[in-house]
Amino acid sequence: MKNNPRELAVEALTRIFQNRAYSNIEINNILNKADLSDADSRLMTNIVYGVIQNKYVLEYQLEPYLKDKKLDLWLDLLLQTAIYQLVYLDKIPAHAVLNESTEIAKVKANRGAGNLVNAVLRNFQRNGYKQLPKSNSVYDLSRLYSVPRWLVSQFIEQQGLAKAKEILKSINQASSVSIRVNTNKTTVADLKKILNDKGFEVHQSKISSVGLVCDGGNLVNTDEFRDGLYTIQDESSMLVAPALDIKPDSHVLDACAAPGGKTTHIASYIKDGEVTALDIHKHKTKLIRDNSQRMGYSDIISTGAIDARKAKDVLNTKFDRILVDAPCSGLGLIRRKPELRYFRQEEDLLNLQRVQLQILDSLVDLLEVNGKLVFSTCTFDEEENEMVVKKFLAKHDNFAIEPVKHEAVLDKSVKDGMLKVLPSDYFTDGFFIATFVRKN
Repeated sequence: MKNNPRELAVEALTRIFQNRAYSNIEINNILNKADLSDADSRLMTNIVYGVIQNKYVLEYQLEPYLKDKKLDLWLDLLLQTAIYQLVYLDKIPAHAVLNESTEIAKVKANRGAGNLVNAVLRNFQRNGYKQLPKSNSVYDLSRLYSVPRWLVSQFIEQQGLAKAKEILKSINQASSVSIRVNTNKTTVADLKKILNDKGFEVHQSKISSVGLVCDGGNLVNTDEFRDGLYTIQDESSMLVAPALDIKPDSHVLDACAAPGGKTTHIASYIKDGEVTALDIHKHKTKLIRDNSQRMGYSDIISTGAIDARKAKDVLNTKFDRILVDAPCSGLGLIRRKPELRYFRQEEDLLNLQRVQLQILDSLVDLLEVNGKLVFSTCTFDEEENEMVVKKFLAKHDNFAIEPVKHEAVLDKSVKDGMLKVLPSDYFTDGFFIATFVRKN
């Protein structure tokens, strides 16, 4: 198993769907223990993400040959990995896919499982790919883009059909890697040249002046990363710290801070102030401290393992800036974490809204008069964004919305003073930012 990329792909997928686990974590866990060449590691990763992104299409191809037969999860996923390779990976010989998939089934179960896999795949080969209906119905769009129907309906309801289709097309495209330059240690131009000279294809972010985007490569395994010249961070999340309008002597509370990307960005603006970074999980505060140390901000950032909903009972100081990068559905991350589409339920959104409002309510007394509170999420769902803003303002009449501070390129993404980035707008994560000011 340690050197078979197809079997390892089935193992990763089984863990992901059985345990509702993150794909990137399971892939890394398996690759760290495997004995694969670089080419086989890429194949295994490609298969895992390909099956997740095209799951409904693959199930549609298999339907005629399974006839509602109930399979064990691993066997169902094995068949999906095989169909994915036959349909989407044209450089892999079909006989290799059939032979290896059949053998994996025999080894994991018995000859009967192997015979079933062989029969299904040979039937598929004989009949070929079954074209999907391409109407604009919710049902057909759901199947075509492998997104649950309730999510497709929500996209259409909130964004309109044309924009919803743009989002659906966008989220199944391969994502790029983006990094935020630590401008207290280097410049964007200098780092861009260093990385390009090392063979990375790096270009300037369209939406962040401190962001660079790379089409591929391991950007964690460089001396520049270890020396804190940059950190891995999505372009849209680089918009949060500037929205706080931080001053050199600001005292900032980052209420939901782990792993610390935004925390260190906040610290980059500060000379005589400080950042207090909280996370509900103690082990995650170590991630913040590690990032702070690497980036050179450990003298500015302090951490605490505190539930943000209880911060007012623990902290005895006030802040002129507060960031609530709130727990959310993560729907804006689907391009990088495609499994999220299957794990979220419609009722989750209202449950998360309640948590977000609890956090905001708990922090209002910690903000100084004329101070600014930035609320952000990595989702573009209205229930977790605009509706939260509306309900918060209805309850706290001493707060008002202030237009989000942003760069001019983002003007079209600002409505009613709030910034919303869709995954299809700039090929980044979907994101939302609102800025509140305390009036009295």
